[in-house]
Amino acid sequence: MKPTLRPRPSKWLFLGLMLISISLYGQETIRYTGPFQLGNYVGEVDFSYRLVDGDTLLTGPFSMKRSNLDALLDQKDKTFSFTGSFTDGFPNGGWNFQFGEFESDQKTEVVGYQYRVNVNGIQKAATGNIKMGKPDGSWSISEELIENSEVKETIFNSQITYADGIPQQSFRIEGRQGTLVGRFLRNGHAHDDWTLYGDDHTETWSFSDGILNTISKKNSNFPIFQSNNRDFRTINLDERFVKILKLQLTEEHFQNVQPGINELLTENAVRYKQLNTILSQLGESQFMPVFKVRVPYYPMSSLEQVQANSMSEDYLQADKIAQGLLDNSQLNLLRRSDSEAQFLYSVVQNIHNTFLAPLKKAAQYQKHEVLDYVEGDVLMKRLFPAGRPTTTIQSDEANRTFQASNASDFNFYVKPMESLANISAYAKQCLDEIAAVLYDKVENEQRQQEIIALEEQMIKDVTRLNQLVDTVGTTNFTIDALRHITSTAESQLNTYSKKEQSNEKLTEAKQLVDCIAIYEKLALHISELPMKDEEIKKVFTDAVWNPFMANVMDEEIKKRITSAYRTILIPFLLEQSQTDLDCEKAIKLNQLLPDLHKRMLELREEDTSKLERKLRKEKNPNAILELFNLQPLDIN
Repeated sequence: MKPTLRPRPSKWLFLGLMLISISLYGQETIRYTGPFQLGNYVGEVDFSYRLVDGDTLLTGPFSMKRSNLDALLDQKDKTFSFTGSFTDGFPNGGWNFQFGEFESDQKTEVVGYQYRVNVNGIQKAATGNIKMGKPDGSWSISEELIENSEVKETIFNSQITYADGIPQQSFRIEGRQGTLVGRFLRNGHAHDDWTLYGDDHTETWSFSDGILNTISKKNSNFPIFQSNNRDFRTINLDERFVKILKLQLTEEHFQNVQPGINELLTENAVRYKQLNTILSQLGESQFMPVFKVRVPYYPMSSLEQVQANSMSEDYLQADKIAQGLLDNSQLNLLRRSDSEAQFLYSVVQNIHNTFLAPLKKAAQYQKHEVLDYVEGDVLMKRLFPAGRPTTTIQSDEANRTFQASNASDFNFYVKPMESLANISAYAKQCLDEIAAVLYDKVENEQRQQEIIALEEQMIKDVTRLNQLVDTVGTTNFTIDALRHITSTAESQLNTYSKKEQSNEKLTEAKQLVDCIAIYEKLALHISELPMKDEEIKKVFTDAVWNPFMANVMDEEIKKRITSAYRTILIPFLLEQSQTDLDCEKAIKLNQLLPDLHKRMLELREEDTSKLERKLRKEKNPNAILELFNLQPLDIN
């Protein structure tokens, strides 16, 4: 039976075993061998497990491996091997991890009864003992460069001793930066000198029972935690400690020490995290190294915590507003032709650099729980090396500055956390006010550009209407109606052109464009009337026997219908297109004209004797339309 694992906060359950009653097994140990996926790793596995209260507990030896000779010979193979053991769901005992990425030279040789292939690539390995999920004893983690199946270079090597997960005694870590040696006390606190020996330099971190006193590098000595504060807290030597350390140094000094011991410790932590991720997916694991350090503690008051939260919230909103303005393509175009927009845009850039960049760091410190481990004045000095900002914000334009409308309400020279909250709130206030102006300008500019495009469309449409009239001969019975439609469109365009700029002009422009399009459609319908009349004449012509001439002759049939169409309805509709024409009336005519033509074609095939009798005396156009089953034209 192949089990399927799913993660939960502390253990893994086998979904595939849910179909089997747990009571059937009780404390029975079940073995599984076969294909298995563990995160991104897919290979062959061999392990045993027990079901206890619905939880799956691995127990006994564990092995998972993968290698593919065909892939190696073809191009490249990624291999891995995890071997160890579990006790009641905890990794426990000796463990060995190997990760390889190899390619072959595709040359083989026979040695004894085996084929051998030389490989090149990278081999990573980790070996040591685990005590109920925690590293215990000596652990070795390495990465080696392999050429022709031999180790050419050791890229990384970490040798650390643990006691129940706590680092002990001396350790050694080798990497591209050099070789780091140091030691721990029994409680896991960093102690004495940690020295990185590089090719052309050394770097030393000097600890005393977990407290980092100094950093020495290239004949420079940087004092770290040497304040009079006697309140210290023990934390892990991890990313948070690095942020705390960064606040003790100037930016220049931190960049000087960044590539050394700090980078090598980070690389070591990454490799341990890879192993911890694998182990945690199988059972209970606390495999991450817990290097302990002690740092000064400056606890914030409840009021300061509120101020820190307020600072972070206002920063996030302010940054969102600033990025929205700086990345707005319409605004970037507008500011090139609008001096006020350019001025405000440069103010936003200044706020982003002077206010938001330092606040971003402060918000990150708050997120990573760093603010309780730095003095307020030191924090402000690191965030604002040139001094705290003022409420008067400079711009790129000479002699022009910006202040929020309520700038006098903000004081930046108060206690550090209150100052940060005020600076963040002021930045947001400024950006809110600037955004209101700039977005209004952008909206106005967009509206104006849209109006221009619509006005260009109006002119094109009216020009096309005039061209349509020009193509119709002056003797055509539709010419007067077409001229009136065109003159109506021209008149409405002239009226629009005389209107002042207003918030309603865009709406009026859209309405006029739609209206001119309706007039154009009506003009097309009317210009097609001569052609449609010929079609009706042809449809209503039939071969009829003439007894007087004794032959068959073409003759128009259903003359009362065609006469009503030609002499009453079409003249009526042409007249209506020239009388009080507006868009609403044009819409009705656009509906009626094609409907009338379609109905005439239908009447040719219908029995119309009753209709023809009614048409004998009927002269009212709307009454005739009703007789044709068409909607009369409302001319009131």
